[in-house]
Amino acid sequence: MRTSAALLLFVGTLACPASGQVCRLSVAGLNQARRVTGPVHTECPPSIHTPPFGNWGVASNFGQIIDGHQFEGWCHESRVCDNFGSCRVDCSDGWYEWNSCTDTTQFRAPNCTLYNATNCTEQASTTGVNVHGSKNDDRPVSCPVDTNGDGVADSGGCRDLVLYSSGTNYMSLYELDPATGHDLVQTLYFPPVALTLTCTVWGCSPTGSEWLLPSFYDSPSSPAKVSAQLAVVVNSGTFINTGNRCTSLSGSASVLSAASYRQPVAPDSLASAFGDGLAITTALPSTTPLPYLLGGTTVILTDSQNRQQPARISYVSPRQVNFIVPAAMAPGTARLRVLRSDGAVFSASVTISTVAPGLFSANANGWGVAAGYIVRVASNGVHTYEPIYACGSSGCVARPISQARSGETLFLVLPATGIRNHGGTPVRLRMAGQYVPVTYAGPQGHYAAVDQINAQVPPSLRGGIGIVAVVGSTLSNTVTLTLQ
Repeated sequence: MRTSAALLLFVGTLACPASGQVCRLSVAGLNQARRVTGPVHTECPPSIHTPPFGNWGVASNFGQIIDGHQFEGWCHESRVCDNFGSCRVDCSDGWYEWNSCTDTTQFRAPNCTLYNATNCTEQASTTGVNVHGSKNDDRPVSCPVDTNGDGVADSGGCRDLVLYSSGTNYMSLYELDPATGHDLVQTLYFPPVALTLTCTVWGCSPTGSEWLLPSFYDSPSSPAKVSAQLAVVVNSGTFINTGNRCTSLSGSASVLSAASYRQPVAPDSLASAFGDGLAITTALPSTTPLPYLLGGTTVILTDSQNRQQPARISYVSPRQVNFIVPAAMAPGTARLRVLRSDGAVFSASVTISTVAPGLFSANANGWGVAAGYIVRVASNGVHTYEPIYACGSSGCVARPISQARSGETLFLVLPATGIRNHGGTPVRLRMAGQYVPVTYAGPQGHYAAVDQINAQVPPSLRGGIGIVAVVGSTLSNTVTLTLQ
């Protein structure tokens, strides 16, 4: 079994590059299928001990110990007291822990409420994949070069990298206790991993290894107290022009509506630029209004009347930048430039239209279940809010909604973008091919450039329902709702 590309790390180069500029790899170690066998004499020292009991951390070739769900266990659902007399139901704080399973009699309640000896043979984690460490790995590369004269660099940069080799992978497991010091449980060693990289000049695509089993143990070398599977992943690679040593840095990008994932886009709507290396970091703004500069990246648009305007930015990452199309943009073909602080420039063309309705989907891809909710209004006026989707590790799926019962009315609330400039043109909503009453269509009011459509749900609709917003003759993307 291979790890998901979205979760997805060591690198060889084709040639000796010039010093300075690097391709920064975001790398990580993952673990799953965690098990602990037999007594583990680490949880209860003779001196003071602090909860959570059995909270384990990991030191590895991907990072140091943190108090942050690196190696989760299972929920005890039992009453635990510390030496200060503070008691609680274990796991109510969201931590999934390990019972010490100690057979040393001095380590019993009340110091160790979770004392368990004879009947404790093996424990298994009840959660899935944990990230036990992540880091940036800077690899020297040559400067990007345009070899075919089209104005876009096509050689050098991250494209120099062809392989990531992790060396020996390990996890040293500790029972965490800030009061008395962390106790080493055991160190697990795993085989080295070599990953083939797929890189452009500006970045590398995610990739990952198969799940690996431990090859040997240490401290002690036997018996094996702990078992787990490990995977090595590369989340991304990004070219960084350290010290601005490289010149003439140009790349390409594409621009789509952040809701519909297609063109055109409308003034004062939320749009996304996609490409490799658009930013040297991942960042979200901490201030309002949204900034024009975020994570060293700016966005400039030039409209069909040759007016140049900066765009406010809501998110940056190496492969995606979300921004607000300036409200004064003229209709027609516009030119977008994404500029990095190290001199790299990425260009794209985009069509601007007065309205460009887009409905947000729960999976942020322009289709599938809508990112909305239902408001159920009872006959006495009481409002109940129900999400129409549920999300897990593999994405979001429809959450079936029961149709209106006697005396109830259902309203669907949909986040959208690109509709607020409709003027006198009505905004309509089509569900399963029929138009339904729209009670509101305009700015959402809380999030910049996000609109909202409220509509009454006909009681006759059942099953998977396709939903389309219509402004004049312009149709949005299709999202779905499931009614039963």
